[in-house]
Amino acid sequence: MNSIQQDPIQFYKQIEAEINQRIHASTNSRDFTAAVGKAMDSHLREIRIYKRLTTRWLSRLDLATKDEFAALSNKLIDLEGEIDSLDDSIYEIINLQKTNHKKLKMVRESLEEWSTFLNGEVRDKRSEDIKSLENDLEELKSLFELDIKKGGI
Repeated sequence: MNSIQQDPIQFYKQIEAEINQRIHASTNSRDFTAAVGKAMDSHLREIRIYKRLTTRWLSRLDLATKDEFAALSNKLIDLEGEIDSLDDSIYEIINLQKTNHKKLKMVRESLEEWSTFLNGEVRDKRSEDIKSLENDLEELKSLFELDIKKGGI
């Protein structure tokens, strides 16, 4: 069964090899290369003529040319890049803002704790000062009373 299948495969490979040889034989010459070169030059001249005509017609009809579309596409690509850059910057700024907000919240809480602590300390100091003044007044009063008692006896 394999030998039957290999025969057609071999046959087609042989045909392919023969066709490739003929193509190579007919195209591997200076005359062929020169003829292809002339045909390419002629084709390029026609393309240039058609391009100029097309550009003139588009200009007269006030329509965009291929070059204008290419320039516009390049500007669009540049703008997309700038928008992406701005988007990244905004994302970074938002993240920094969130971080700063958390830090600010911590600072506020710390300041509130300090404020509470300092208010308590001020209250304690004032009450100590008042008690100290009361004690001093009591001592002065007792001294005046002793002086009065000593002077009155």
